[in-house]
Amino acid sequence: MARFPSTTPGFENRNGQRVIASTGFASETFPGQTVYRMRCVHCGHEYGSNGYDIHLRRCPGHQDGVRGERLREAGPGLFGAMGD
Repeated sequence: MARFPSTTPGFENRNGQRVIASTGFASETFPGQTVYRMRCVHCGHEYGSNGYDIHLRRCPGHQDGVRGERLREAGPGLFGAMGD
């Protein structure tokens, strides 16, 4: 699968929206895209964005950006936490 600079954790777009991590979940609004956890560097708001939109995202909390993708947490792994 191709990797793009805008989907790399730490990437920050011109609006101050930073990629935190890939959630590993498929986008519910854009087929073929993965959802990424985003954080606004100005206010700390976190939200989901598909990979296609990252470069132009604005904060839904204070920059009138669209709400974004639903953030979901992955369930526990097959063997649980290390040391259990």
